[in-house]
Amino acid sequence: MWLCKREVNIGSFITLGIERLEVDWAKNSFGQNHSRLFLPSDLKDVTYYYADDVTEQKPGYSRDLRSVLKRLELLGYTLEGCQKMYADLGRHPEYEQRPPVPFGTLLRGLSSVDVTKFGIPDDPSYFDFGEYVISNITADPECVRSAPDLAAVDRLDGYFLENLDPYIVLRLLAENPRNLDREVAWRFSDLAEAGWIDDNSIYEGLAASDRFLLVTEGSSDTNILKKSLELVEPEVADFFNFIDMAENYPFTGTGNLVRFCEGLAKIRIQNRVLVILDNDTAGRAAAQRLCGLDLPAQIRTIVLPDLEKCQRVRTLGPNGESLENVNGHAVSIEFFLDLNYGSVLPSTVRWTSYDEKQDAYQGELVAKEDYVRTFFDAAGKKSGYDTSCLTCLWHHILSRCHGKWD
Repeated sequence: MWLCKREVNIGSFITLGIERLEVDWAKNSFGQNHSRLFLPSDLKDVTYYYADDVTEQKPGYSRDLRSVLKRLELLGYTLEGCQKMYADLGRHPEYEQRPPVPFGTLLRGLSSVDVTKFGIPDDPSYFDFGEYVISNITADPECVRSAPDLAAVDRLDGYFLENLDPYIVLRLLAENPRNLDREVAWRFSDLAEAGWIDDNSIYEGLAASDRFLLVTEGSSDTNILKKSLELVEPEVADFFNFIDMAENYPFTGTGNLVRFCEGLAKIRIQNRVLVILDNDTAGRAAAQRLCGLDLPAQIRTIVLPDLEKCQRVRTLGPNGESLENVNGHAVSIEFFLDLNYGSVLPSTVRWTSYDEKQDAYQGELVAKEDYVRTFFDAAGKKSGYDTSCLTCLWHHILSRCHGKWD
């Protein structure tokens, strides 16, 4: 819900906004809990905006829209997801209003808005429902220039837009690169000062249904993913859970992993599970087997991506030494580590077995335990350790987690 400018001391508000543009609010009540957009460390002094250009610094949760965008997409608010949510409003049997404009029109309009140029109205009185959007948002020159149809929306249409999911609004504003470095703030201090809420218990974080369980072929893979996540994607680390490694790892090897997924499919598990397979002969064979199963929507699979550096790798096998492209035949998660750090020898793959069904050899990185040990000793601790491949790996994983899982 959008909010017009308010006078100081007229009620107590809790708001979610980007710079001066507020996209959700509640008066003298808690409203929607937005803590899942933030981390506990995001609690800091943020700017509160009042009438007559009055500003104050008070505690709130804040991070830039670029970071919030990553969290929104893991919560299902991709462009495709937002479009589906918007369309579903028009099919809701109990919802009297219908979307006043096509989603594409709304996207063009909001993605043209530069929040730094958005002006809070001079009139300190409240707008009635619907008037704020009509008088300000859709009247923005860039908004109307990009989506002329928005100039024709009436007050009833404005009421619909004011009650639009605020996360859809943030997601569409994020399509404008000029907004990505701007502050998204959840301002709760006025409500806490008035005694409506306890500011010590406001942060709830993610719900269990927001999180993902990552399952790999072995405990080493999981441990690498856990550490690398904190190194390269700390803004979304709280979205991911890993199987407890305190006891023997139950899913070692692709065969057991496939059987595990078969069991989950039979019980129709409700948790979101992402199965990560090596980009080797065995991993690709397992991926084919899993594609043949009737897996529920809550289970997705992914194969490690191809790497450019794996197109010419030293290999050892029955025919001796050669340089080969090992993508799809021998790429395990260790290849995403810095194989050059502290090593004077080239990385080497040894062909270990032949798969008749795949008509391909299975390969393994030689001395991969040494690369793993170096990673845990050096990554994030010593200069010069390259994590760029791990960054690419996590982008690959995150993209598979985006959107709605239904």
